[in-house]
Amino acid sequence: MNDYTNYLKKLKSVCNKRKILLVEIGQINNLPIYKVTLNPLASKVVVFSAGIHGDEIAGPWTIIDFLKQFNPQNYLDVKIILFPVASPTAFDKKKRYSYLGKDLNRLFCRKKLSSENRILFQNLKYEKVFFFHALHEDVDEYSFYLYNFENKKEKIYCDIIQLAKNHFPINNSIQIYNNPAVKGLIINRPDGSFEDRMFQDGVPFSMCTETPGKQPLKKRVILNVEIMNKIIDFTSRQ
Repeated sequence: MNDYTNYLKKLKSVCNKRKILLVEIGQINNLPIYKVTLNPLASKVVVFSAGIHGDEIAGPWTIIDFLKQFNPQNYLDVKIILFPVASPTAFDKKKRYSYLGKDLNRLFCRKKLSSENRILFQNLKYEKVFFFHALHEDVDEYSFYLYNFENKKEKIYCDIIQLAKNHFPINNSIQIYNNPAVKGLIINRPDGSFEDRMFQDGVPFSMCTETPGKQPLKKRVILNVEIMNKIIDFTSRQ
């Protein structure tokens, strides 16, 4: 059984048990891409995207754990959209790049989108997204950091760093991969990513978290779920 087939078996099992609708939104190289929507009629929209890089496995497994425990009835005013695995061909091979050798997370800001990028973007085209969160991880890191986009200083990103401190050290370098950084935050770095595109299109809050891939998977998943819950609670209170 390949990695994506095994993952989908568990995702579908959780959705069936919780009576959650799992919708196929497209296929890439005969592998389906799925979307989950909770509280579809709510006006405040939060989006979580995982697995755009196939070797960053904590995000997809986080979505399953999140669905196991989250009760949408607690936040009826928040519409929650989930892309469990944004790049099935990469996830299936545990590779960063898609089956065509593309880093899909550098292609979202192009005028003309294709393949996975187009499928994902089209499914948000008519949504008024309030908060976008891409669940990434740095496979070479022992510490946590994040990329965020903002027009002014937003406390929520610092709050997420504080939350992460309960689980992992924070990367407090003044430069992370040659990007200026402040206490674990890389701010407003245009990189063609999904979160970059969302911010350019007017989403007020947009970020990518980088959990440390050198730390235990279970701990990465636990933190990701806590961050997701924090974002939903934050959105509900706005």
